[in-house]
Amino acid sequence: MLILAFDTSAVTASAAIAEASDGKIITSAVFSVKNEMKHSEKLLVMTDALFKALGKTPADIGLIGCSVGPGSFTGVRIGAAMAKGFAFPKGVPCVPVSTLEALAMNTVQSKGIICPVMDARRERFYNALFESDGKTLTRLSADRAIQYSDLFDELSRYPDVTVCGDGMTLFGRLSTNVINNVTYASESSKDQNALSVALCAYNGYLAGKAVTCEKLNPVYLRPPQAERDN
Repeated sequence: MLILAFDTSAVTASAAIAEASDGKIITSAVFSVKNEMKHSEKLLVMTDALFKALGKTPADIGLIGCSVGPGSFTGVRIGAAMAKGFAFPKGVPCVPVSTLEALAMNTVQSKGIICPVMDARRERFYNALFESDGKTLTRLSADRAIQYSDLFDELSRYPDVTVCGDGMTLFGRLSTNVINNVTYASESSKDQNALSVALCAYNGYLAGKAVTCEKLNPVYLRPPQAERDN
């Protein structure tokens, strides 16, 4: 099965094509670029380059994965729209993927608790907790927007925590008190990556979570700024 995947939930735009078989990703190619939220200009160009590099066409795609949030409201809408555009002509099944789950998948090799964080402003983070055995993730909490102080207190209960995600630098800066049980993921694995979205989508497909493109919609943990200001 050939999987096309997107992540446009933050400042990094990422597209990937991966071939999956027998529960594993066996070959893959990914393009990612930090582009100051110019996703609508870059995503289709990157995707076209991937097809050409692999000698594939959209007709070869059997599954589409898309990060649907949390994240930038505009960003996740762009990714969802792109996924729908590729899925609609031939009814390709889609799997909506949590941005936080995909970020955790970046560091799945770290055993213990994995804590992805994204900046939700005002010392709050988009966050979820997962447990990893080094190969697979088990979700421990729902996606949420949580105050830093509450997350700090929660993490103190666990013996071994890896903080990851594009909000981890901010998290570390706020952590004036040392949390001895916490380590930080590498810089190379902290940003959104569509290859992790592809892997999460494949796992979701095997678990029966695929939907039609009409049901692939962004997931917002907070209302848009315009609504919050009213």
